[in-house]
Amino acid sequence: MKASTTWLSADEISAIVDTAVGILAETGMRFTGSRVLPMLAERGAEVDHATGLARLPRELVKWAAAQCPRDILMAGLTEADDVLLDEGEPFHFVPSGCVAKTLDFRTGERRASTLQDLRECTALNDELPQLDIMWTQVSASDVPIERRELEEYFTLLTETRKHVTFVDCPSEADAVLRICEVLSGDLERFRARPRISTVVTAASPLQVDGNALDTHLALASHGVPIEIYSMAIAGATAPVTLAGTVTQGVAEFLGIATAVQVAAPGSRVVFCLGSGVLDMLRTTFSLGSLESGLMGAMATEVGHYLGVPTLNPGFSTDAKEAGVQAGYEKAMKAATVCSAAPDMVSGWGLIDSHNTMSLPQSVIDNEMAAMLRRLHRPVEVSEATMAAGAIAAAGPGGGFLGLKETARRIRAGEHFLPTVSDRLSYEKWAELGATAVDVACSEVERLLKEHAGRAPYIDDARLYELAAICGVDDEAVRRARRG
Repeated sequence: MKASTTWLSADEISAIVDTAVGILAETGMRFTGSRVLPMLAERGAEVDHATGLARLPRELVKWAAAQCPRDILMAGLTEADDVLLDEGEPFHFVPSGCVAKTLDFRTGERRASTLQDLRECTALNDELPQLDIMWTQVSASDVPIERRELEEYFTLLTETRKHVTFVDCPSEADAVLRICEVLSGDLERFRARPRISTVVTAASPLQVDGNALDTHLALASHGVPIEIYSMAIAGATAPVTLAGTVTQGVAEFLGIATAVQVAAPGSRVVFCLGSGVLDMLRTTFSLGSLESGLMGAMATEVGHYLGVPTLNPGFSTDAKEAGVQAGYEKAMKAATVCSAAPDMVSGWGLIDSHNTMSLPQSVIDNEMAAMLRRLHRPVEVSEATMAAGAIAAAGPGGGFLGLKETARRIRAGEHFLPTVSDRLSYEKWAELGATAVDVACSEVERLLKEHAGRAPYIDDARLYELAAICGVDDEAVRRARRG
């Protein structure tokens, strides 16, 4: 037995793609200031160099889509830490990025995120077994802007063994490529096992910053996977209809993917749709809405039809705390999105429409991720699991607790066993007096302590090279050495 859900018909998927390709041909997309504009013109695009608008021929867009590989290796520190995005692979969990606020679980204060918050959320997520890929989850507002980018990179790479995604666009490609060389030995080895990836975001509707795009083009040419993100807002920066928002998001992905493939054919790209809706009563952006989950499922099926990996923020919530609303919104959206089998699911550890990071929420999301994996893992229906022999042996009124098969199956994961969720008797629960959030807070402290005792992930020679590139001080190096 295995769950199977289909959201869009083949005709609906084809119609969305055809319409998106038509939008690029007739309306076009703006790439103001990008070096790719002359290349697009050479390939038959109608380009207005003054405005940066390019109308992309249908044949060119279809060619570009065909150049995008379906399988992408997101390499970790070792092969055991690798993630493969490919057809038939299970979904993977990732955070989301560059959050400006942190809900401090020690004080209860919502405040500006700091470098220490980035260090702690990276360390915690490194320990949580259900998280597969690391992102720049918060922005270090206490570091001067001219140094922030590289200090964040150093912190990420020294606190995790998992693949790392730089979320804010790097200001220059050269420093990132030097980091790639240090991590891998040289750029050819990096291409074979890319340790980092980056995110380029469309400015909906139908625009992308040309300078930022050029930086990603330079990185893509050396094998850095590029996650192409549309954050179209239904009713604000995209049509109010779900199908219209998804269609626009597909067009934005295909437009940027065409630019990437023209500049560096065969580049690794991921289709990311992080759309939500404008709440017309409150005039606020909602990522935890049911419609956001439906659009995520739709976009996932379209992306797989195009033959590219997909990402959707399935763990989104508009709640301001790790409470009831966060629980049902994250569960409803994640169940919807994961039913379409995306390659990556983001939103991990975030509340407040991805505006606030919460460490206890990361622990809770780790448990929800484990539940989702159990929900989508096949259930064996066979002579052995129907267990007629065991039922006969126990007989009417008998029991199964003492059977060796019961213990063996439990150890093999037949039943999901929670860490945070409460299954005690009411009396025992009342006696302990701890809520699920209390349990998650205790787990945060335990895992941070465990992480602090780990050996460094980078040897001294490469660590000092990385420190020189990133311009960090001796204290940062000492922290990276866990001493």
